[in-house]
Amino acid sequence: MKGNLTWDQFLPPGLIAITLFFLIYKYANPLWHQVIGWQTQYIQHIFQWNEFFDRIPLNDGAIFRFWQPEWLTEYMKWVYSYGFALSYWICLIYSFFSKDVKKLLRYALAGYLLQVPLILPFYNTILLQEVWYVHGVPDMLQRMLTPEEAFTTAWNCFPSMHTSIAFAGLLLSRREKNPWFRLVAGIYCGSIILSTLYLQIHWVLDVIGGMIFAYCCVKLADWIMDSKKVTGWIGSWERLGVYLSVKFGNKNHSLSSPGNRKKANEETG
Repeated sequence: MKGNLTWDQFLPPGLIAITLFFLIYKYANPLWHQVIGWQTQYIQHIFQWNEFFDRIPLNDGAIFRFWQPEWLTEYMKWVYSYGFALSYWICLIYSFFSKDVKKLLRYALAGYLLQVPLILPFYNTILLQEVWYVHGVPDMLQRMLTPEEAFTTAWNCFPSMHTSIAFAGLLLSRREKNPWFRLVAGIYCGSIILSTLYLQIHWVLDVIGGMIFAYCCVKLADWIMDSKKVTGWIGSWERLGVYLSVKFGNKNHSLSSPGNRKKANEETG
């Protein structure tokens, strides 16, 4: 229906969807740390890429650090620290207020739910550590890590997941009609990608890999969301919202359009 629902019609499926995504996101973070612990104990990476990536000219992203005023460094630290969550939730909240269940699901799939399981094969087979760790310079995020913590915290570089989540949000935001949302999402998501290079977290090829990975996740999300089965399932949830609006809400308001009257009649028989 793409935003044609009234709020009382949209809220039942919309609230269920965004609550489900919140719970997944909330409990995925502890699960991610369990994966890191499992990697530390059991994983023997097939590929060791530290020296290989360090030998590639310009791959350390030094060109992005030619100007480092204090205010810009603080901005980049803030963007990187919160970008992982905010770039995802800004898009979800925007799609929620667009009253579009399909858009909400598309953002959730492309921006996080598909990325986490699909990126693990890379992280479990490739040992590549962050630029600052490989170069032996201080961590610009000032995380005060012990040597043991630094070794594992600097894992999981290729592809850059900060980049992939931000770039997926940027790609999907380009489809929106609202110019202000496109502008804000573009600046913020672009800043996240730049911060990974500025703060000596990721290598240039990490970022390129993250962008390619994000593009593939967006296309996979499109394929899933545009399938007949998923489209029909979403339509059923939206019709449920119309039915509940008619049954428990303002009937005059809910039945104001011929389309809604027809859907309500189909549900009530």
